Amino acid sequence: MPGKLKVRIVAGRHLPVMDRASDLTDAFVEVKFGNTTFKTDVFPKSLNPQWNSEWFKFEVDDEDLQDEPLQITVLDHDTYSANDAIGKVYIDIDPLLSNEAAAILSGWFPIYDTIHGIRGEINVMVKVDLFNDLNRFRQSSCGVKFFCTTSIPKCYKAVTIHGFVEELVVNEDPEYQWIDRIRTPRASNEARQRLISLMSGELQRKIGLKVLEMGGNAVVGYLQCFDLEGESGLVVRAIGTACTLDKLSNPATSLLPPCGSPSKDLKEVPFSEDPNPVTHSSGPSTPLKNQTYSFSPSKSYSRQSSSSDTDLSLTPKTGMGSGSGGKDGVPLKALYRQQTQSAFEHREFPFFTLTTFPPGFLVHVGGVVSARSVKLLDRIHNPDEPETRDAWWAEIRQEIKSHGKALGCHAVVGYSESTSICEEVCILSASGTAAVLNPKMLQDCSTEGCSEHRLSRQPSFFSTGSEKGEFDFFLQCQDSASILGLDDASSLGCSFCHIPYDELNMPFPAHLTYCYVCRKQKVPDVLFTTIEPPLEAAVTGKGCLIQARLCRQKKKTQGEANATAISNLLPFMEYELHTQLMNKLKLRGMNALFGLRIQITVGENMLMGLASATGLYLTALPSPGGIQIAGKTPNDSSYEQHISNIQKKINDTIIKNREIYEINPPVSTSIFVCEYV
Repeated sequence: MPGKLKVRIVAGRHLPVMDRASDLTDAFVEVKFGNTTFKTDVFPKSLNPQWNSEWFKFEVDDEDLQDEPLQITVLDHDTYSANDAIGKVYIDIDPLLSNEAAAILSGWFPIYDTIHGIRGEINVMVKVDLFNDLNRFRQSSCGVKFFCTTSIPKCYKAVTIHGFVEELVVNEDPEYQWIDRIRTPRASNEARQRLISLMSGELQRKIGLKVLEMGGNAVVGYLQCFDLEGESGLVVRAIGTACTLDKLSNPATSLLPPCGSPSKDLKEVPFSEDPNPVTHSSGPSTPLKNQTYSFSPSKSYSRQSSSSDTDLSLTPKTGMGSGSGGKDGVPLKALYRQQTQSAFEHREFPFFTLTTFPPGFLVHVGGVVSARSVKLLDRIHNPDEPETRDAWWAEIRQEIKSHGKALGCHAVVGYSESTSICEEVCILSASGTAAVLNPKMLQDCSTEGCSEHRLSRQPSFFSTGSEKGEFDFFLQCQDSASILGLDDASSLGCSFCHIPYDELNMPFPAHLTYCYVCRKQKVPDVLFTTIEPPLEAAVTGKGCLIQARLCRQKKKTQGEANATAISNLLPFMEYELHTQLMNKLKLRGMNALFGLRIQITVGENMLMGLASATGLYLTALPSPGGIQIAGKTPNDSSYEQHISNIQKKINDTIIKNREIYEINPPVSTSIFVCEYV
């Protein structure tokens, strides 16, 4: 899709003094895109120049428009010496390539110098003219929108959620090239700055191409990270959730709740509702009362694939469902499980970077799943190629997927990835929340037909399979919610707390009790998640921030010995962080954590861990017991008195916190034992 880029330089203001004799500046501007450069006239002796240049025109491919930044350099003209650099501006053209984008980008941009910082402002006008190109082999992804928010933006409605997309780009770091020894610090900084901008544009374009292949038009929950690996190279990677979004004609119908505030009075859902939905279906037509939600289990796109776990069932054979649809509902219930499983079975990584979902989307939440791995950067055979890093992340994601299956879940929501690098050691981390999704909101859409099949929240039609229309089921007698046993629990706001795993074959020891809301299904005594509280969740009282911090010293070693030492420390650090979170949660009289983020940082002599989350009291879960100090104590009455005073302070603090956070549930008789050293 060829295009034309037009740029006009209007004026500058608050430029620095570059001529000490006159305390003024003879400024001019270079405008560069790709290999083409234009210059403005020199505006003499002014700190607020008015160039009012003509329109500079660049004829380029839309692929270049996505990869290349518009580079604007402001310089001071010198007659008898080299021109002095004042600063630069990099403008990303991608926001102008969407059909919904503004016709022109204009305004004051800060002029930045890598040595001196901000050095004034420049007024620029940018326009882009694109010519439609229907070539399916084109390498651009113009029109794909990117959103960092982990919920559907309020001006849009989600037609289809396609699934997980990822990409990784590697390049040589300019600061480790031989030429860096002879060039100036400013030139070195600008070389890295330009490369980072180029790699970011290339990565976004490649992610967009994968979204287009899946039939989507947007990426939600987009997370982009740069890894500075030293001599091994510069890596930029990104993950997100591919979606098909429609613009709402009336944005007022799509109000998002504040993040992390589980208000019971909020009725709007993050997946915006359209008052007049239009659906197309090959099955029987039925009236629609609510917005249509659909889910496309298209295959996740990844260069590296691991098939070691493909023979495992994505949903357990027992202990998966909650509730009962009666004797006649059992076969249909099993059928729904099979449909849900088939919807994810051919998906390599059933992950979602979203943290907020519409009511009823989450059937059950199993808990947090995480995986970490320590790698040596000097062991990469081809540092300039992405295959080794791709294999590393594929291994981590496969482990996350296996953990989710062990919890009886077929998907991971609130998924995120991070790294920590020190010298030649790199720690890869991934985490998310294992979950069971509601099959009535799942649907398979091929690239050609994803707009033809939608699933109403009134579940009269359901289609799944690797081909469009491979399996069609028309439900005439029962609502899918009653088949799943969710009709009562969903209305009570407790179904997502019910355990998805088999009580008789739990993968870990846990204390289970009957739900305190519906009294029908089992729930854990505490719940950790990386997502926002569901809108339908029954919450008692108010929430608060809960943090845990931990430092551990390590021996200063090199190579494999260093990686081994870090690997041995990581499991114990994570266990201690979780223990701290449990203690602080019980101290506040709460029983659930939402939005959990654990960050592990490695240094030369130390490892540091930081865990942050929002604590809440879920009405469905049992009340946390007290904290009892335990351990061996010397036969000293004064010491025993000291322990008794500490125990009393702990009990008083718990009572006070329950009053502060307005938590007044039935008090459990269970006691949490804290060893005192």
